[in-house]
Amino acid sequence: MKDLNALESFIVAADTLNFSVAADRRNTVQSAISTHIRKLEAEIGCALFERGRGKPMSLTAEGEAFAVYARRILGLSDEAIRAVRGARTLRRVRLGTTVTLAMSVVTKALRAFAEVEPDVQIHIQCERSDALLALLDAGEIDVAFMMDQGRRAGREFVEATPLVWVGTDAFEINSAQDVPLVFLTDGRDLRAYAFEALDRVDRSGYLAHLSPHPIGVRAFVLAGLAMTVMPATAVAPPLSDLGEHLGLPPLTDVALSLYRDPKRSSDEVKTLSTILNEQLISR
Repeated sequence: MKDLNALESFIVAADTLNFSVAADRRNTVQSAISTHIRKLEAEIGCALFERGRGKPMSLTAEGEAFAVYARRILGLSDEAIRAVRGARTLRRVRLGTTVTLAMSVVTKALRAFAEVEPDVQIHIQCERSDALLALLDAGEIDVAFMMDQGRRAGREFVEATPLVWVGTDAFEINSAQDVPLVFLTDGRDLRAYAFEALDRVDRSGYLAHLSPHPIGVRAFVLAGLAMTVMPATAVAPPLSDLGEHLGLPPLTDVALSLYRDPKRSSDEVKTLSTILNEQLISR
């Protein structure tokens, strides 16, 4: 349907069932409304209104059906205009991070960022740490916030944080029991840190479960079936650091870093980088 003006006249006429009132609402003359309706009826090939002498005007069955689609067409037209107008002024930051960090440190950072940059739209893409730098290099994200994989160009900051034993408050084992653990299927680094720490105190642990996705690991922990190892800054309720409570040995520190491409960094990207760093320092 090419003539949106005729569609608008039809919808107003369908709502009012009076061409004169429709003309007033559209700030035009009644003959213009009649012309629009005749044009639509000729194009569709059927009558849209019943308007016989001495009878109140009403929509035909075809008119009722057509009104549904006409409203959708006009709605999509308005939506398209708003989207294009908004895109011209939209400020956006594309943040790449891990699921674990997105559900902890990043949550607080987003709230703080929104207070100083309420009109900036943030896109979050969650991937494994080892995949985020490739996305940054490809220009698909503006910021990569992650567990560090070894220094390279573009690192904005790095903060050391201890790994901790993570479970729910209801999780209990005694000192004689082997520690049930859950990790990512290819999470060999964290797995190695856990078993090395247990070996130091002659404590046994075993790989109770595996998942290829962090949400799967979290599900096992929340179910009370196993513990896992996470950066201390990433632990948020309902998860808890249970190391001291269960008499488990301390773990090593890991580095959380943020990378960005200085050539593509806007003021908004720099602001988000600063806030994420502040969140790490304050925890």
